[in-house]
Amino acid sequence: MRCLLFLVLFVLATPAEAQLVAPLTTSDGKIACTQGQTGVGRASRWEAVPDKAALGGWALAETAGDATDLRFPLCISTQTIARDVDATLRFKIVSGTHEQAAGLVLRAQSGSDYYVIKASSLDNTVRFYRMAGGRRAELGNKKVPVSVGEQHALRVVAKRDRFEIFLDDKSLFSVTDAGLPMPGPVGVWSQADSITHFQSLVVADPP
Repeated sequence: MRCLLFLVLFVLATPAEAQLVAPLTTSDGKIACTQGQTGVGRASRWEAVPDKAALGGWALAETAGDATDLRFPLCISTQTIARDVDATLRFKIVSGTHEQAAGLVLRAQSGSDYYVIKASSLDNTVRFYRMAGGRRAELGNKKVPVSVGEQHALRVVAKRDRFEIFLDDKSLFSVTDAGLPMPGPVGVWSQADSITHFQSLVVADPP
């Protein structure tokens, strides 16, 4: 995994277990990731919002409020480039009329080409997609409660063409796909008018 030196380093029991924070916000309430959007609709509007449960006291949220279905705002942490990764996104879904979702992006090649794991509280599912040329292909899903107003942890362990998906420390399903084999950044993803607090994104080498 290639990461710039200014990423925050958490030293755990041994150096092999070190984790890195992929910055979403700064300590003074500014956006620390690169904004983008897949699909149609109003341009994305990402903001740092106060959140006591978020790392550093600031969460990242997309606040434009456009309910267009095929509208997928994303914010990419370009400091973290990896193919094989163990990534955990902590989030809290706040509201949304058309969708209430949180997404974890990995292996991003562009604003239209990446993998994304989506947790939705409207239909209580976690889904795994490959986005290619702006078109989604669903590769796996699982029905699981995703509550509004509570913190959840969405995790993916990616090794070559195998992906294992977790929610709140529970393994949900595994997927094999070789459609995007190249290293790429991680990031966060939203849909339509979802208001979600993205509280932290932590990455490590896969076990």
